[in-house]
Amino acid sequence: KDGVVKEVIRLERESVIPILKPKLVMKLSYLIEQDKDRAEFMKLCRRVEYTVRAWYLLQFEDLMQLYALFDPVSGEKSLEQQSLTRDETETLELNFLTYLFQIMDKSNFKLLSDEENEVAHSGQYLLNLPIKVDESKVDKTLLSRYFKEHPHDNLPAFADKYIVFRRGIGIDQTTDYFFMEKVDVIISRAWRFLLRVTMIEKLFSRKRQLKPKKDTKKTDEVNDEEPADLFVERIRLEKMELSIRNLLRKMTIQEPTFERIIVVYRGGLAKKLRKIEEYL
Repeated sequence: KDGVVKEVIRLERESVIPILKPKLVMKLSYLIEQDKDRAEFMKLCRRVEYTVRAWYLLQFEDLMQLYALFDPVSGEKSLEQQSLTRDETETLELNFLTYLFQIMDKSNFKLLSDEENEVAHSGQYLLNLPIKVDESKVDKTLLSRYFKEHPHDNLPAFADKYIVFRRGIGIDQTTDYFFMEKVDVIISRAWRFLLRVTMIEKLFSRKRQLKPKKDTKKTDEVNDEEPADLFVERIRLEKMELSIRNLLRKMTIQEPTFERIIVVYRGGLAKKLRKIEEYL
């Protein structure tokens, strides 16, 4: 009807249900008939809250104490005052990341996987800012050492330079003419048609078949046997039907997104490390 073939993307459902804590406690307390039992339940909720809050407070204090040693502004001076060896410094760096990963896990943040990154790039996502990373200014040793000691599956290729934590599922939608993007789609289709006609496409398809990869995030049908997954509609220009009407009118595109992301990286430390080594 709107000239765009719609897709359905299967996403992993979050392990938590976002809800305000006071609202949850009050709703549960209303289910208890006896006033005495309700009061005991409220005491239990407060004890649980204090326990969780105390854990986060202790973890955060340890994290900030370690961060003070590596603060880009004053961390170098703190390291000099501690008179730490190179091995001790590297151990504290890994301890900092360990605490960070624990807090992120407890806060229901997950690492962006290589598969999720490929799905985002394959769709030529348009609802974003043109941001590029100058990898020459990013440290590549710290995260490499961490993942060597703490292996993770399905890490993206950039995980040695920076990592992305994500949480929550959202929908990003916008309506515009997208003239240049539509032209790009037409050129891309014409190029694929040329490759197919000249039989060159088969050469590339053979190379891809040597290393098949199952896309578990994309599906055209909803499987009732997998109720744990979340299905989100995806509307892209790549699926646009070619017509004069579609080229000249406004169109709405829609992409699944993450509600919150946190990017963790460390700036290049070549000069700072040389100063530390000279001091030691």
